[in-house]
Amino acid sequence: MPLVSAAQAINPLLDRLTEEAGVFASNARNVIGRETLQQRAAQARKRFRPRVGQAARQAPPLVYQDREIVSEYGYARFNDGGNWHEVRQVIAVDGRQVTTAAKARRTLTMGITSDDDRHRKKLLSDFEKHGLIGTATDFALMILLFRRSELANFTFIEERLDNVGAEHARVIAYRQNRGDSAMLVFEGNRALKQRLEGKLWLRASDGLPLRIDTSSRFEDNGVEVRDEGRVEYIRDASGYLLPASAVHRRFVGNELAAENRFAYSDFQRFSADAEIKFTEVPDPPK
Repeated sequence: MPLVSAAQAINPLLDRLTEEAGVFASNARNVIGRETLQQRAAQARKRFRPRVGQAARQAPPLVYQDREIVSEYGYARFNDGGNWHEVRQVIAVDGRQVTTAAKARRTLTMGITSDDDRHRKKLLSDFEKHGLIGTATDFALMILLFRRSELANFTFIEERLDNVGAEHARVIAYRQNRGDSAMLVFEGNRALKQRLEGKLWLRASDGLPLRIDTSSRFEDNGVEVRDEGRVEYIRDASGYLLPASAVHRRFVGNELAAENRFAYSDFQRFSADAEIKFTEVPDPPK
């Protein structure tokens, strides 16, 4: 019997991964849902100079702020480079309504379907204005990193068998060697793109993507900054892959600087005609 290499053994799983990534890209522009972001983030330390004692050598403790942002949520492909991004129209901030869901959905849909990138970029900049700290976006688009045309940018090694809920999964480690990442982190007025590594959790029976873990790191003024994230995916009743939840944590040195928790619901598909009619995406089977 011929021997099968480790790389050959995971090729069928990677084929399914690239297939699902391609389907996601084909359908992303016609899907809109609801995103709830809960953020816990450290505020900038105030200057504090005790004059004597041990406290003089210790930084003051971090003070955290908690925020909740509810948005109509979708995906848009930009003309300048063809990259996909998450786009949002905020409905409520910390329990205070900003606009109605119907108006937000209409504005978001028009931005997605427009041929002018200025409309899509305005959706990005509007989201940044709500006082969030170190917010990671494009997380649910992690699946697009693994389209067939991008697969050569990574190396893969199978690690173990594990479970995601009731599903058996094969866990495959990946490392990005080149290419753009799908993770975008806003740091003040900077948008940081980072080279990624992490783990894929693919259903053991057929390679369906269930979870993607990711991490990246860089140095800022001699201090290591580390980003960690996880996206959970589900299939709806029509068989399409959609995000269910995501979490992003940023560490500066050994301290947690920000934690962003995203929950997704109420997905609908719309037809790209003049009336923009919506149809509900059925809940995934139990």
